[in-house]
Amino acid sequence: MSEIRVNKLINEAGSGSVELTQGATLPSGKTISGAGSVNITGIVTATTFSGAVTGDVTGNVTGNVTGNINSSGVSTFTTLNGTSGLVSVGTTFKTKGFVETQSTVSIGGTILTLDASQGTVFTHTTSAQIGIVSFTGIRTDTAGTQTFTVLVTQGAVAVNTTGAAGIGTQLASIRITPGNVGYSTHIKVGGGTSITLTNSAGALDLLTFIVSYDGATSIANTSFKVVGFAATDFRNAVV
Repeated sequence: MSEIRVNKLINEAGSGSVELTQGATLPSGKTISGAGSVNITGIVTATTFSGAVTGDVTGNVTGNVTGNINSSGVSTFTTLNGTSGLVSVGTTFKTKGFVETQSTVSIGGTILTLDASQGTVFTHTTSAQIGIVSFTGIRTDTAGTQTFTVLVTQGAVAVNTTGAAGIGTQLASIRITPGNVGYSTHIKVGGGTSITLTNSAGALDLLTFIVSYDGATSIANTSFKVVGFAATDFRNAVV
């Protein structure tokens, strides 16, 4: 085996980079250092990496990431732990600010559909009686609870204003992800009554629905509980 001891490597012309065409192994504990750049068009394999990564990182990161991930910008994840859109945090999640996606939802017939894949905060201006509340995109990877919030503005004609016509008097629809399989259950309401909205055009009410999945292996209608309640008649305070 030959050994070359040099302080700098440049190309034959003395003005450019050196091209490495075959692999090489450094003795244990030895390093290659320099003040310039290393440009590789192939695959770089290393047991550890130390230092800052600047610029955009494209492509897939596979395997486990241990330690801390510190990001000062926006981090977007489409796949974590092999599950699209699902992020599991095993300890306390601490943030200085948190902005939830807000979506506008309309009614189809008498069905108000809240799609968890679009977020869990919605706005809705009534145009017809809300008969069934349908929750789509509910995940069943593990037992868990999702909370849906709907800021409702009454349209020109107020709807769901009496107990007999209130929200929760009919079945709720649960459609899970993946598979888009549907289940039916009831919205459980305080006192076994129904959720009524403010009886005036333009009134502002806040609906909250909590969808709980018990983690059953054989999913059935009884695997889900939906609790609903409302804070109603929001208006400017009188001083």
